[in-house]
Amino acid sequence: MRGRLTAILSALCVAACAAALPFIPVTPLLSTALSSRANDDVTAKEIVALEIKKDWAGLGALALGHIERDPEDTDWWVILAYAQIQQKLYAQAIEVLNRAVARNPEDIDPRNLLGEALRLSGQPVLAAQVLERAIGINSNTPATHFLLGEAYRDDNRLERAKEAYRDALRVDPEFSPAWIGLAGVLARTGPRIEFEEAIKQLMKLEPEIAKQILGAARQTR
Repeated sequence: MRGRLTAILSALCVAACAAALPFIPVTPLLSTALSSRANDDVTAKEIVALEIKKDWAGLGALALGHIERDPEDTDWWVILAYAQIQQKLYAQAIEVLNRAVARNPEDIDPRNLLGEALRLSGQPVLAAQVLERAIGINSNTPATHFLLGEAYRDDNRLERAKEAYRDALRVDPEFSPAWIGLAGVLARTGPRIEFEEAIKQLMKLEPEIAKQILGAARQTR
C-alpha cells in the first residue's frame, strides 16, 4: 500500500497560471514557484521550460552557470538543489542546502528541500527535525507541514503524520498533496469515517488520484 501511495504522490503535478509566464509548474516542495527565484522574465521562462520538460540535468547546468558568475546568489543554490533532488543526487543537494540554510536562515524553501532530501535519502528522523525547525520559523506554508507529514509517515509516526497533514490543510484547505498524504495514512490506520471524508475532499481536487487511493485501500482489506 505504502509503495503505491508514494508512486501516486510522486506523479502529482500542480499547475498555476500567470500573465507573464503562461504555465508555471508549482511543486509541493516549495512555498512559491521555482522560477520566481530568477532575476528576470527571460531566465524565469527558461526555468519553466526545463521544468515542463523535466530536464533536471539541464536545470542543474543552468544553475551552475549562474553560480559560477555569482557564487553568492543563494537563489541559484536552491534551484541547483531542486534539480539535484529530482536526479536523486541527495548527498549533493544536502550539502548545497545546508549552505543555503546557513546563509539565509529565514528562507523557508531551502529548509523544505533539505528536509525532503534527507527523507528521500533514508533519514526521516533528521528530516523531521529540519522541518520542525522550519515550522518554528514560518508556520504559514502548507508545503512545510505536508513535508513534515511525509517524514513522520516514513518514520512510522502515523498519528503525528496525520496531524501534520491536517496542519497543512488548516493553512490551505485545497492543498491536494496533504489530502493525498492524509488519505494514505487514514487508509492504514482509520478511522474509516475520516478516510471517507478525505477521499470526498480529494475527489473535488484530484479525482483520479482519489480513485486510485480508494482502489488500493479496498485491495488491502
